[in-house]
Parts: sequence; structure tokens; C-alpha cells
Amino acid sequence: PSSMEARACEACDDDAEEWACEEGRPLLKSTGAKLGSYTSGLQLEESTLGKSALKAIEARRQHDGDVIARTISRSLDVFKGVLVIFMTFAHVDLALMSPVLQFYSAVPHFIGNFAAGQCFLGFMLAYGFSCDRAYLSNAKRRSAAEQMQRVARSVLLPVVAAWICSFAWAYICFKFPMDLKTTVALLSFRMAVGNGPDFLLCFPICLLAMFMLRPLLNRELDHSCATRRWLAVALLLVGPLALTRIVVLDCTGVRKYVNYFFECYARELWSPNLPALPHLFYFNLGLLLSRCAGACTSRWASGLPAQWTVVGGIVAVVVTVVLAACTQPLLSVWAMNYGNLQAATKWGPVSRGFSGGPTPLWLLGNLFFLEALLVGCFSLQYAVERVKVPFLGPSLRSVLAEVEHLGANVLLYLVVADICLAGLYRGAQGQFPLDLSGGFAMTIGLLLVTRFLFFLSSTSRSVGGDAPQAEVPGQAVASAPVPSKEAAAKCPHSPAGRPAARYRRALDRVGAVAA
Repeated sequence: PSSMEARACEACDDDAEEWACEEGRPLLKSTGAKLGSYTSGLQLEESTLGKSALKAIEARRQHDGDVIARTISRSLDVFKGVLVIFMTFAHVDLALMSPVLQFYSAVPHFIGNFAAGQCFLGFMLAYGFSCDRAYLSNAKRRSAAEQMQRVARSVLLPVVAAWICSFAWAYICFKFPMDLKTTVALLSFRMAVGNGPDFLLCFPICLLAMFMLRPLLNRELDHSCATRRWLAVALLLVGPLALTRIVVLDCTGVRKYVNYFFECYARELWSPNLPALPHLFYFNLGLLLSRCAGACTSRWASGLPAQWTVVGGIVAVVVTVVLAACTQPLLSVWAMNYGNLQAATKWGPVSRGFSGGPTPLWLLGNLFFLEALLVGCFSLQYAVERVKVPFLGPSLRSVLAEVEHLGANVLLYLVVADICLAGLYRGAQGQFPLDLSGGFAMTIGLLLVTRFLFFLSSTSRSVGGDAPQAEVPGQAVASAPVPSKEAAAKCPHSPAGRPAARYRRALDRVGAVAA
């Protein structure tokens, strides 16, 4: 009755939000045990109902915070999946499409410039976001040994992938001599052959650089003084931009390895094109986005004040306008090839890599497009999870799931595509057989081949499984003693004992779930 609803609203505590009263109404049907005596007009026990309503509100907020955190993680994979598609298409164009068609045709030119400007920087931003949660922050308490093991695994995976890509381009494509000297040069990264090694080595270098600063990083970002926190944020962003001013004049000979860390002018053949430390700007940006997302979800769970939402929206609009203004120098040279961009503008030099790059204008000019893509992926993922569309929902959800799979397995798709393109490349003979439609078909084919390899690896049987072992030739089968029925029932590996063993395992799982 309306009188009961009115009393339920009156039972809400004064310091709760206004909409807490709306949460109290469903509790009338489910919390009858907590209602007081119904004498003289169905009076309610105000304190009990108020606490129950606040607990329900807190649980709902915690659930919403978990949903948002999961949506952020999935939308980040969708973001990386979109970049994987553009990266694969751009690599196909570089290897199999005529340079004239790449430069003068609108669609190949857009794909090449978009991939050169967004893919590597977007992957670095997403890598910083993931590394903060996994290795840098204090969100999960792990032992030092476990922490070092996880970091070593994350560092070695790109290094091994860089070796594979370098060997593929050296031996399959360019037909380098298969001798010990060449092998040592490839293993020591004295030669970075192809378009994968320097790209991949930037990620472990950035992770190791920030992991060594992990205690200082967490102490300053979690400090109680707001001034020190904002100073740490400024140093994380301005520091890498200042590193772009450090340009080594001569990176020949043994100094060639310096080019993996800093920008160089004089370079040798097969030198890295992308120095790692200036790109800490995007790694640190992803790290700060991870901290910001964690703080927002935790405050959402504890009740986000309305003024926080207004202030956050104003800050987001101001940042977007500033980033849009920073794109002007980069858009002024859109007609050029961003892959090896080195141009002088009235605002200053714009360079992606190679000699004297990247420059601050290059790093800042790509931020607006990455922000737009990231916000779009998050909005789409959030809408698919929360909005029920009768016909479009399932199909769109399936497409997003496949794109999310691409983003969750970036390294696999990069390595497989690189190996395939190393074998398909015919540029040394002056042959570029594909046009736009052929490049699109080749891109889909490479993604499907990698998807099939992933399916094979996920369905392959591990050694020591339940499959029957083949008999050794010449060995008598009856040589082993035959166990009794009681012993066979106790042995979990015998046919008679398998049902009992499975039953015991099922009971253990039920107990674990209940615990």
C-alpha cells in the first residue's frame, strides 16, 4: 500500500542519497523478516529497514563498479583488435602492393597513415595499462619471486617474437647466408631485419625501465599529498617528451645498440627505427589511465558524488579540445607517407622515427585519434552489454567477441602475419601483385589462418593425457600382474576405478565452490 511505501521512504537515513528511497521499495517484498510489528497502521522498524536499504545500495554500486571494470578490460581488447586489423592490412600493402598505388590511392593511403600513426602508439598505451595492473601497482600482493617470474615472462615473449620475425625476414625473404656470423648478429639484435624486431623490443624496454622505478612510482602516486601526486603525473608525461631532445649523433659500430633506447642521426643498415624511451610517453599514459580507472571504479562502488561527474565531464571536454588542437601539425602533412615521415612544419619538425624521431609533435598529434577510438570502443562495448537490442544485439556481440579475440592475442597475429609476408614478399623482383581488393582478401586470409592455428593449439592434447598409449613392439602385454577387483576399484587410473575417482573429484569441486 502507499502508506507502507511512504514509511519505507521515511526510514531511509538522512545522509543517504535521494534515490536511496527508491531502492527501499523492493525490500518490502523480500525483507519481511526485518519488518517490525504491524500494530496500529503497519509501522516499520526504521533503523533496520534503513540499514538494509543502504546495504542493498552498496551492493548494487559494487556490482556496477565490477561491471564497469570488466567493460573497460574488454573494450581495451576491442581497441587492440581494431588496431590488429589495420596493422595487418598495412603490412600487406607494404609487402604486396605497388608503392605508387599506396601513395596516390585514397584508401591505401589512409590505411597506411592510420596504421603508422595509431597502431604502435595504441599498442604501447594498452601495454602500459595492462602492465600497471599486472606488474607495477600494489593492487595484488605477490611475493618477490612470483613478481620477477611474471615480469620475466612478459619480457621474454616479445624478445622471442622479435627473434622469430628477424629470422623469417633474414632467411626466408632476403636470403641471408646461413652461417654462424649471421645467426649471432640476429640473436644479439646487431641486425634488426624486417618490420617487427624494433617494434617488439620497445615493449620490454619500457616495462623494465618503469619496473625499476616501481617503488618510487607507487610511493608518489599513492602519496597523501595531492601536490606530490600531480607532480609525479607531470614527470611521467613530460619526462619522455624531454627524452626526444636527446639525439645521439653517431650510432654506428658498437654504439648501434644506443638506437634501441634513444634517437640517432648517423645510423647503419638494419638499425632499429623506433627508439623505446621516448615512447614511454604512451606507456606512462596507459599506466595513468589504469590508475584513474581503478580510482573511478572504487569510488563508484563507494558512491560517486554528483559534482565529481560534472568535474570529470568538464575536464574530459577540455582535454579533448586541447588534443584536437595538437593534431594540426600532423594533419598539415597528411599527403605524405606517415611510415617514414620526416617533415618540417611552421610549428616544428614532425618525425615518426628513423633519424631524429619521434618528435613531440608526432607523439602529441596522434593522441586525439587514439582517444576517439578508445572512447568509441568503450561506448560500443558498454552499449552491447547493457542495452538489449532484439535483432542487432547477438550479431554485434559476436563480431565484438571476434575483434576482442584479436586484441587479446596481438603477439600471435603479428608474428604469424610477419612470417607469411616474409615468404610472400616479391619486392626484390619488382613484383607487387595486389590491388586494394586483393590486399583486403589477403588480410582476411592471414587473420583466418592465424585463427585456425589458435584453434589447433587450444584443442591439441597435452602429453600424459587420458588417451590410450600404444603398445611397445615386442613387449608382452600379459607380463604385468593383473590386479584384483578391490585394488582396481581403488586405483583411479584403472577402468573400474575411474568412476569412483571422478565422483571424488566432483565432490571436491562442489566443496571448493561452496567454500
